Amino acid sequence: MAPIPKFRDESAGRTPKDSSESLMGHQEEEEQQWQNNQSRRRSRVQRISDAVGPWRWLIDGILFFAIIGLLLERRSSTARGGYCEFESTGDITGFAPKVSQQIKKFVPDFGFFPDNATEFSSPATKKKWLDLVPKGLGYVKIDHPERHNNLPHKLVGFPNATAYTTSVTHQLHCLHAIASTYANMRTNTTASGSNMDDMAPWHVNHCFEYLRQTIMCCGDTALEGEATTFPDNQTGSDGWDATHVCKNYDQIYTYLETNRALDEVWV
Repeated sequence: MAPIPKFRDESAGRTPKDSSESLMGHQEEEEQQWQNNQSRRRSRVQRISDAVGPWRWLIDGILFFAIIGLLLERRSSTARGGYCEFESTGDITGFAPKVSQQIKKFVPDFGFFPDNATEFSSPATKKKWLDLVPKGLGYVKIDHPERHNNLPHKLVGFPNATAYTTSVTHQLHCLHAIASTYANMRTNTTASGSNMDDMAPWHVNHCFEYLRQTIMCCGDTALEGEATTFPDNQTGSDGWDATHVCKNYDQIYTYLETNRALDEVWV
């Protein structure tokens, strides 16, 4: 029978204090090694910083102009592609301010075109339309046109000033011209005090085409549901329950009246 090997317990005779001191020594070695590594890393960073230091301003300048160049190139390329990042349905010349937005539901007001077409020329209806527009009907003057870009051809009706009209009031003017013409056709009359040239067929045709492109440009994609104002048994959508993202028209009104080119009130 072979002798049974005897294994000696190496830990025999070691006290808990010895084990604790051994563990602490190992931790101290690891901590010292970590500190040495950190010191070497800091030394490398410091050497790089010292080498770059005298040229720091030049590097910063190159990076700055590189960023500016990239931004200008992006703006140029998007403009060439017909895409822009300006305010939606806003002014690209820099003259008009940016306008805040509102979440609104349209509320019908048929007083702008009464069921009885003869009332379209009444003082009450005229007042409603005139209250929509600022003095000068959106015609504005620019005192320093050289400060602005992409300005259209200035209006020849203002020989002593650089003046332009504004899309929103032009659109309201066109809508009023169409409504007036329609009312006259229904009643076979001419609106009292109206400008007959404004009611000419060429002008109405212009307004139809102008408003068509305006509607497509604005591209309101609000969802609309079932009608709430149609006659009984008439289905479809009247649009009154839709929620729209709108510009603050009060701000637009104030801006146009403040910068008006004339004081006349008309539509």
